[in-house]
Amino acid sequence: MTAQVHQRLRLALMRSRFRPGEKLKLRVLAEEMGVSAMPVRAALARLVSEGALEQIDRRSVRVPILSDARFREVVELRIDLEGKAASRAAERATPPDVEALAAIHAEMTEARMEGRMEAMMQANERFHMALCGLAGMPVLARIIEGLWLQCGPLNAGLMQVRFLHQPEEHPHHEVIRALRRGDGSLARLAIQRDIAVYADALLRRLPAINAAAPRLDGP
Repeated sequence: MTAQVHQRLRLALMRSRFRPGEKLKLRVLAEEMGVSAMPVRAALARLVSEGALEQIDRRSVRVPILSDARFREVVELRIDLEGKAASRAAERATPPDVEALAAIHAEMTEARMEGRMEAMMQANERFHMALCGLAGMPVLARIIEGLWLQCGPLNAGLMQVRFLHQPEEHPHHEVIRALRRGDGSLARLAIQRDIAVYADALLRRLPAINAAAPRLDGP
C-alpha cells in the first residue's frame, strides 16, 4: 500500500498537481486516496528523503521552492540525460513504439487547443517518460524521474505562459521524426530544444512563481 501511495504522489508531483510551497496534509491525502494515514505518512517520508518534498516540522511537509540556481541545475541535468535517453530511444524504437508516442503528443495537442491545461501537462509528462522508457535504460529513467519530481510543480507555471510554438512546430514532432528515421543525433537535439525553450520561459516567471508561494508562517 505504501508503494502504491508513493507512486501516486510521485506522479502528482511530476504532473504539476502540487505547487511550489504548497503544504501536503496527511489527513486530506489519506481521505482522497481511501487509505489510512500510515502509508501516506511513510510515502511522504520517502519523498522527503528523495528531495521531492521538504520537512517543515515534525508534522508537516511541503513542495520545495526552487531557487534560480537549483532550477538551472535541474534543467542542465535534464538536457544532458533526456538527450541521452532520446538518442538511445531512436536506436531501439519500433514503428508501434513511435506511433504510441505520436498518439500521446496528439492527446497533448488536443488538450492544449481545448484549453484543458492540466490534461496537457499530464500528456507532456507521459510523452517524456515514454521516450525515456524506449531507451531501455531503467537506471537512467529513474534518475530523470527524480529530476521531474523537482521541476514538475514549477511546470504548472507554464499554464500562464503564452504558447511558445504553433502546434505543427512543436519540438515533439521533430523527436517523432527522428525516431522514425532512427536518427539518434536529431532526437537528442530535438528533445534538448524542447526542454531548453520551456525552461527559459519558466526562468523568466520564476520570481513571480516563488513570490506567490505560500509563506511558512501563513495559514
